[in-house]
Amino acid sequence: LGYSLSGPSMLYIDNQSALAVAKNPEHHGRMKHLDLRTDEMPADCMMKALAKGKVETMVGLLGL
Repeated sequence: LGYSLSGPSMLYIDNQSALAVAKNPEHHGRMKHLDLRTDEMPADCMMKALAKGKVETMVGLLGL
C-alpha cells in the first residue's frame, strides 16, 4: 500500500463491557449478537480466508 512501518501498531481497546459480562454471567443472555453475512462485513477480508474476488470487493468497500 506504500506505507513504511517503523514497528508494531499499538491498539487501544476498551473491554470493560466484556469484563463485566465475564464477571457476572447473568448478563450474558442480554448481550446482543449481530449475525451479518460476510458480504456485509468489509473487515472480514483482513480476518478470514476469502476468495480473491470477494477480497477485492471488500478492499474497495474499505477504500483501500
